[in-house]
Formats: sequence, C-alpha cells, structure tokens
Amino acid sequence: MMNRIVRAILAAAVTVATLVLLTPTADAVPSYTRRYGLECSSCHTMWGSLNAAGVTFRLSGYRAMFGRDLVPISPDIDVGAGVFAIPTTLPLSFITGAGGDWRTEKRAPSDGTVFRRTASSLNVEDASIFLTGPIGKHFSVFAEFPMFESKGWEFTPTGPSEANDHTQVRQFQFESESPAFEVAKFWFNNLLGEALLPRDSFNALVGITHLPLAYPSGKVRLSVNQYLVYERRALDLISPLMPSSFLVGDSNDKLFRLSEPQALAEINGMIVPGGSPTDTSKRETFWLEYHLGMSNGSAVLADNNNAKDAYGRLVGRYYGQSLGVFAYFSPDTYDDTLRRGAALNQSCHSPLGGLEFPFPQNINCQFDASGVVLMDVPNGIMNPANPYGKNSEVKLAVDGTLSLVPFNVPFALENQFMWSRESNPTLFGANFTWIGGFHQLNWYIAKEAVAYARFDWIQGKEFNDMPFGGITDTKPREWDVVAGVQYLVYQNVKLTGEFRHHVFEDQAVHPSDLRRARLTDDGGTVRVMLGF
Repeated sequence: MMNRIVRAILAAAVTVATLVLLTPTADAVPSYTRRYGLECSSCHTMWGSLNAAGVTFRLSGYRAMFGRDLVPISPDIDVGAGVFAIPTTLPLSFITGAGGDWRTEKRAPSDGTVFRRTASSLNVEDASIFLTGPIGKHFSVFAEFPMFESKGWEFTPTGPSEANDHTQVRQFQFESESPAFEVAKFWFNNLLGEALLPRDSFNALVGITHLPLAYPSGKVRLSVNQYLVYERRALDLISPLMPSSFLVGDSNDKLFRLSEPQALAEINGMIVPGGSPTDTSKRETFWLEYHLGMSNGSAVLADNNNAKDAYGRLVGRYYGQSLGVFAYFSPDTYDDTLRRGAALNQSCHSPLGGLEFPFPQNINCQFDASGVVLMDVPNGIMNPANPYGKNSEVKLAVDGTLSLVPFNVPFALENQFMWSRESNPTLFGANFTWIGGFHQLNWYIAKEAVAYARFDWIQGKEFNDMPFGGITDTKPREWDVVAGVQYLVYQNVKLTGEFRHHVFEDQAVHPSDLRRARLTDDGGTVRVMLGF
C-alpha cells in the first residue's frame, strides 16, 4: 500500500510540475477578472473562500464592490435601452484540475471481525465550464456546466450500514461522475429601484444553486473535503441498510442534502443601518446580509413530492468578524419511490437448501447448523404499512468567524454549529435528532499561501424504532480531522495538499454485539487546479 501511495504522489508531482511549466502567467482569472481587470485576491482570500469584498460583489449581481460600480475594461454593447447589454469580454471560464488521491478504510463490525480496504487513483479532479456575468443594469447570470468531477471526498462512507458491511473487498474505486449541468442562477438586482431603497438591498434570485450557508458547500469551498454537517442526512447516519440498496437511481440526487445545489427562489440583499452600501468598505461599519427563500428540496431534480421547503439566513459583519443564523424547514424529504423501495421485504438465503428468510440486505445473516436463520426481521428499513408517511426536517444553525486579520495577525477561526431533526425517517413514528458542526483555523501565510486545520463532528441521539416494529437501533457518532495547505503558483494555478482522518462509531451496544461497530479511514489528495 505504501508503494502505491508513493507512486501516486510521484505521478501527481510530475503532473503538477508539467502543468505548471506549460501554463502561461496570468494576473487575473477567470471571466470576472478579465472583465474588470482585477486579481482573484480582490474577492477571495484563496480560490474557494470569499472575503468581504467578494460577498458584496456577489450580492450586487457581479457588477459592484462595496456598493461602488465596477467599470468593465471594454464597454458592453447596449441592446435594450439600457436594460440589456452584451459583454464584450468573453464571459466564459474553464476550471480544471488533476492530481492523486488515496484512502485506506478499516471496517470493524459489531460481530468482532475486521475488514480493510484501500484505493489510490490518478484523477482529473474537476473539469467545468462557467458562463458568468451581468447582462445590463439589473440582470446577471451564473451557470456551471461540469464535464467531469471526482467524488472521492464527498459522501464518504458513514453509518452502521457501512461499519457493518461484510463485503469481501480489499480494494475499492473512488466515485466520479460526468454531469452535464449543475448550477444556473439568475439575478435581478434592485427590484424596487434605487429611488426607494439603497442599491443591492432588495434583489431576487431564481434557479438552481447552493443554499446560502455560512461557508461554501459547493466547489467554491476552500477545503477539498466536504463539511460533514452539510453532507449528512438521517439515513446516512442510522440506516442498517445502505441507502444505495433501496434508492432508485443516484441516492445522492434522490434525498435532500444541504451540500447539494437546490432549485430555489429567494430574495436577498445587504442592509447598512444608518449608512449606505459604500460604507461597507470600512471595517468599522456594521452591516447585514440576508436571504429568504423557498426550494424544491430535491437537488437539481424537479420537485419529487410537491412539498416546498423554506429557508432563511441572516448574518452581521463588523470589523472583519461575522455572526450568522440559518434555518431550514422541509414538510417532507421523501418521495413515494423511496418509501416503497425502503419498505420492500428483503431476504437472507440459507446456505442449506436454498431457503429464503425475511431479512435486510447488507447485514451479516446468521444461521444455525440446520440452516435456519437466527433472527427474524420481517421488513426493510421503512414501515410497509405507512407507505405515504411524511418525514419532515428542521435545521437550525449558528455560525461565526473570529478573525485577527484586521489586526494584522494572519489567523481566522471559522465556526459552525447546527441542530437537525427528522420527524419520521423510517416511517415507524420515531424521530431522530443530531447536532454537529466544525471549527476551522486558517493561517494566511502569505498572499499566495494558506494553511488550515479543521475538526468536524456529529453526535446523534439514540434512534430506536424496534418498539414500533422497525429494525433500527443505533446511536451514531462521527468526527474527522482535516489539514491542508494551498499555494498559488500564479493567479490561475493553485497547488493543494490535504489529509483527512475520519471515524464513525455506533455507540449503541446490543446483547449480541461483541463491540461497537466502527469505521475508520485515512486519506489524502495532492492536486493542481487551473482556471482561465
């Protein structure tokens, strides 16, 4: 395994060196920097992490910074009496990257066995085309067309279904996908006009995009590894069956995740009490950012159950610090296809006589000497007598950034705490509640370099639907430690190295268990990203 890792690192290093040598110097990327003649650092502390200027730029529909209009290097062509205009600079950007990934997994089921798996790969980590920019004084568009994406560090294994997985596999393959569409959001700024309200204080946003979370959950986040608390849902943490065994199609598209883009419509804006948007350039100015909207809650798919979700976010900023709150409510996160698939009877096959006994898939079936199943569980994970039962979800979160950067000390601490509750995840009438969050320390070594370390954690209350006829009794706990460093070789070439140690443990202990089911994995990535 060490030899494979060494070979993967060396190959990634060669790839990085080759791409760096062949890439021309560029002072401003991607399309926004070409349009306005700015550097990436104008909006980002590092690719993927917006600074205060970047936040105001986004809220303006990508046409102003700190409430002041940005003048394009080349004037737009007016085609609609000042309402519509065609950019004269190319509004397209291309982001791609390559590198090496590796991971080792140790699965320790509750029956006392141990299974180890490994994976290493040289990957095209990402390849996406972006169409972005203002189209006149009020409209703007931001669309992403991913052509290939590695999923090695998203939706990573968790839950009792993974920890108790007895599949005899020494090696596994990192997930990847070739989507054709992911994000397309359309802005209309200053809905009521600047005569009634200050600019950028009342805007509309419609389309498919990421929810306004405290820290980015899409590709624009700083770290390679996704935040656990944005990624997980109840079935990931409690299901004794792998969700992929009863979800039709891509399980990541069939169930709501905070980390995935959603079809939504919202109003948003910035409010400066006692001042104007231009005052936000002063660090001593207190100002607010707000978002209020509704969503299908079914990722990029059309609504799968007719239930519309509601969300809101409010954040205050002052002297480089921020404090925010976020809330999300869904009346129902499931659709009928999922409910039926998860409630189907599963079977164990006796090693003697080919007999079948009702039992969930992906769990180690146990038989006596005559081939009779030792346990009798009549249903799948969900209640077949309640095929139309609803599962509502509530998320409440608070976040804050403590930054010493305004005081010329290059450190900032990002914090997130979230409370989540699903009312009926297995349709047997038992609710599941969990809390979680993360704490990430960023060290801005120089304008071109940042190092970071993060601790993620999730703690769930014990979920037991067995008294109601279910098969699930678990108490999940999950955490990880992420450490990384990123360096800008040029404004449009970034090198990244990141390591992760991750643990899931089922804290519920049953009389038949020899120990708590546990999953541990370690892995890392080395990659180069390019944008132009």
